[in-house]
Amino acid sequence: MIKEEIKIFQDPTDLSKGFTEFLKKLMNVYPHVNLALSGGTTPKVIFDYWAEHCKDTLDWNRISFFWGDERCVPPENVMNNFGMTKDHLFDKVPNIPNNNIYRIHGENEPEEEALWYSKILSSKLMQRMDIPSFEIVMLGLGDDGHTVSIFPNQIGLWDSKDICVVAEHPETGMQRVSISGRVVNNAQYVIFLATGKNKAEKVREIIKDRKSLIDKYPAAKVNPKKGYLYWFLDEDAASLL
Repeated sequence: MIKEEIKIFQDPTDLSKGFTEFLKKLMNVYPHVNLALSGGTTPKVIFDYWAEHCKDTLDWNRISFFWGDERCVPPENVMNNFGMTKDHLFDKVPNIPNNNIYRIHGENEPEEEALWYSKILSSKLMQRMDIPSFEIVMLGLGDDGHTVSIFPNQIGLWDSKDICVVAEHPETGMQRVSISGRVVNNAQYVIFLATGKNKAEKVREIIKDRKSLIDKYPAAKVNPKKGYLYWFLDEDAASLL
């Protein structure tokens, strides 16, 4: 049975504060936290919050940053997840060690990068059942039910035996490197982050009708077997629950 908890916050800033408090509690338990970041508007708000309020209150030496997925574009491109994190967090918090940042190189050949990043995860993370295990995986929720970069039309990638896969956006054809569903579900804590009324319907669907949608939406397949699933939502995203 899925171990799930829903946390609702007044607005994205309040959510950022709540997520930070959650992270700090985990850092009281774990000597080091390996964190898989996501792209999107909600993480951007969190990064801004950290840059403004947490420069000296988080022990950055004890956090390593990875990514759950990356678009196959260089970091200067506005669609690059690492580039967004760099602009909103790394450039503003100089005491984050460069050696704790493990980005996916979107400018490289996708298949080669997926293989390379798989090796990075295998060497840097704890292994559980021979699969890398993050302390925290941050997830976004797409309007089409995708998460990381596994889309409904390629839902078979979720159960890939590979650590990282190459996916393709169904409309633009842009390639992306993504961790597989097996890695997502092997994390200690998986956290969906969603804000805004435009997320409310999909949030309701996934939470209320997960079993019936498990073969339709990759997000419905999120079920950390030996970990915990959290939803961090603002009031707008939770408005239909």
